[in-house]
Amino acid sequence: MTKSNRKRAGRKRIQGIERAPSGAISRSKEAQMTVEQMERDRIKAEHKLTLEAATWKRRQIDPTLSVEQARMMEHGSVIAKMLAQYRDAKKRRPDAPHPNEFTQLHYDTALRFGELHASYMGAIEAKQQRSSSDFDGAKGYDGRDPFDAAAARRHRNVEDQYKAARSAILESGSLCMMAVEAIILENKPAFGMLPDLRLALNRLAVLWRLQQAA
Repeated sequence: MTKSNRKRAGRKRIQGIERAPSGAISRSKEAQMTVEQMERDRIKAEHKLTLEAATWKRRQIDPTLSVEQARMMEHGSVIAKMLAQYRDAKKRRPDAPHPNEFTQLHYDTALRFGELHASYMGAIEAKQQRSSSDFDGAKGYDGRDPFDAAAARRHRNVEDQYKAARSAILESGSLCMMAVEAIILENKPAFGMLPDLRLALNRLAVLWRLQQAA
């Protein structure tokens, strides 16, 4: 390998980050804050691109949608659609019972579980399951740094939180986990499983309220 090729080999350094004399990223508080800010900026940029792609796709499916309508969550998220439909029904008949009840608390709890699941999959470095019927499970590999104690603690915390949430869902009913996987994780319009989803989300809300109070 020539000298010029050696310079190009390997992953490029991230610019603008404080480094130790050895060349490694500094573990100082200021350097870590810089890394965290860059990660937030990256996530924000990815979110913007995802929204634009989703907007285009929704307008391809339904050309009658305006850009503003296509950007609304209920046109791409099943749980957002459930919330919007319940709010509309509540406005029309505020005093009547609604069998498709899906409140803001249900929606917020569903979002939180979706984020927890994503964090858990990242913590165990798992492959993405194809669907809830993928009985092979979430395989992964342990590529984590065994000497990074802080990362190990974060991963253990995420894994413990997810296991507690999953146990609560399984305890809430026989079809509740299937409803959570289909509607929240896979974004499938399985509206017939809404009662099972509500049971799971109610149980999760209670679990997290108790954890916060402890």
